[in-house]
Amino acid sequence: MSLNVFEIRNYTIKPHMRDHFISYFEDNFIHTLEAADMHVLGQFRLVGEPDHYVWLRGYTNMQSRYDSLHMFYDGPVWKKHRTTTNSMIVDSDNVHLLRPLDASFDLTCGQTAKKVAASIAASTVSLQTGLIAVDIYHGDRQAIIDGFQSQIAPAYQDAGIQLRGCFVAEMAENTFPRHPAFQNEDEFVVITAHESEAAGRKQRSKLAPVIEKALGKHLHAPAESLLLLPTLRSPLRYQPN
Repeated sequence: MSLNVFEIRNYTIKPHMRDHFISYFEDNFIHTLEAADMHVLGQFRLVGEPDHYVWLRGYTNMQSRYDSLHMFYDGPVWKKHRTTTNSMIVDSDNVHLLRPLDASFDLTCGQTAKKVAASIAASTVSLQTGLIAVDIYHGDRQAIIDGFQSQIAPAYQDAGIQLRGCFVAEMAENTFPRHPAFQNEDEFVVITAHESEAAGRKQRSKLAPVIEKALGKHLHAPAESLLLLPTLRSPLRYQPN
C-alpha cells in the first residue's frame, strides 16, 4: 500500500481506563476505520505513562484523508460509539500530521490490521511485539536530516536497530479541522523497532552520545521520545530478521 500521509495520535485516557479503551477501540473501530479507507498501522501503550494510548493511521494522500474522515466521523459507526468512546478520553488533540521523507521504508514490514487479525485467529501471531520508539526532533530540519542520514542511520544498522521510517511535517492545509494536528515545519520524526523494552533501552543508551554529537547543535530543544509497547493486534511491531 502506498501511504503518503500519517498521523501519530497520542491520547490521554481517564485514569485506570486504558486497557478498557484499547479493547473497545480494537473491537469496534479497526475494521470500520479500514472500511473507510483509513489504515490503522499501530496501537500502543506508552511506557511510563499509564493513562496514554498512542495509535498511528495512514492515508494515500490529503484528499483521501479528507474523504475518509468525513465518511467515518459523519457515519453510523462513530455516531453509535462516540459517546462511550469520548467518555474515556481526556484529550485527543496531541497529534502529529506527517509525510514520509523516504517512501521506500515499510513501516509495518508488510503487516496490516487484517493480516494480524488472521494470525490471531489462526493462533500464529507472535506474542513478542517488541518496542517501538518514536523520536521527534525540532530544529534546523535539513541539518538534522543530513546528520541523521550520514551518521545515525548507519549506527542504527550496525546496532541491529530496525529503522522503520523517517518523516517530516505535512504542511498542506488540514481540511478536517475537527481533528486538529501539529504541523511544525522544523519537525523530523524517526520510528525504530527493537526486540524488547530492555534491548531498546540498552541500544538507545549506547547510541545517545552518537546522536548528541551528530544532532545536538542543530536542535532547538531536547528531542521528544515516545517508547511504545505494541498491542497484540498492532501491525507496527518488532519483526525478527
